[in-house]
Amino acid sequence: MSPLRQRMLEDLRVRNYAPKTQAIYIQSVARFAAHFGQSPDAMGPEQIRTYLVHLVEERRVSWSLFNQTVCALRFLYRVTLGRGDLVPDIPFPPSLETILYVSPLGNCLRGTRG
Repeated sequence: MSPLRQRMLEDLRVRNYAPKTQAIYIQSVARFAAHFGQSPDAMGPEQIRTYLVHLVEERRVSWSLFNQTVCALRFLYRVTLGRGDLVPDIPFPPSLETILYVSPLGNCLRGTRG
């Protein structure tokens, strides 16, 4: 295990992150490093941005996987490496409002039998 991975794992444990969250964060950072073939501490904001664009446009990952990756990278750079300004805050996608609508046709059909 690399010293950086060990340090990140210790930081996650000290902050009482759940074991599954620890595993997901470590895996997310490992995929990020493998994508560029170098250690995350040698990379900067342009590589982070490029990787996030890759996840969205080429791999078409789900919002939850994308968000997990952003959170993992944010933790790595802000907490473990102390370089907090590298990972942007990603806004949540707009949610669709729930529209409660009763169709007039539905009211008519409810009154019929058969």
